[in-house]
Amino acid sequence: MQSSRSRLIAGVLGAAIGALSLAAATPAFAAGSGGVTDDGVIYVDHELWRTVATPTDLSHTRAPAQSWDIIYSFGGLQMSVAEVAPGDPGFNGGRWQVHALSAPNGYAAALASGDLDHDGVLDAADEVRAALTAGDLIDNGVVKQFVCTLNRVP
Repeated sequence: MQSSRSRLIAGVLGAAIGALSLAAATPAFAAGSGGVTDDGVIYVDHELWRTVATPTDLSHTRAPAQSWDIIYSFGGLQMSVAEVAPGDPGFNGGRWQVHALSAPNGYAAALASGDLDHDGVLDAADEVRAALTAGDLIDNGVVKQFVCTLNRVP
């Protein structure tokens, strides 16, 4: 059984890898791979998905709230979490609002209140919402709106 400390270290390492993967998306797009990332860079329902970067900015469209799906960004603490994926009921085709999160009591507190399956990472929207409800994560609002597809990591 993994200790809390080793799960925290694994989560932090995962966040660092996720941040590097997100940074790699732009060079991947420029290198002609169509923006497809090699590694999983986002969690949806406890599974890793990779993204296809597109140079879009939809922040001035004034589209209604229900036309967007949410991606929770942890600002480098760990990989982002999306609330839905392709094939899920209510999926809006890859139209995303990115909500910036902060952890006022530290990432360990957010894990303690939100890691419902005790795997050392917040990797589903229900886990993010549990930490938000507990006050261990704060939603700082929408920081970006864009289009991006998700592809399941094989």
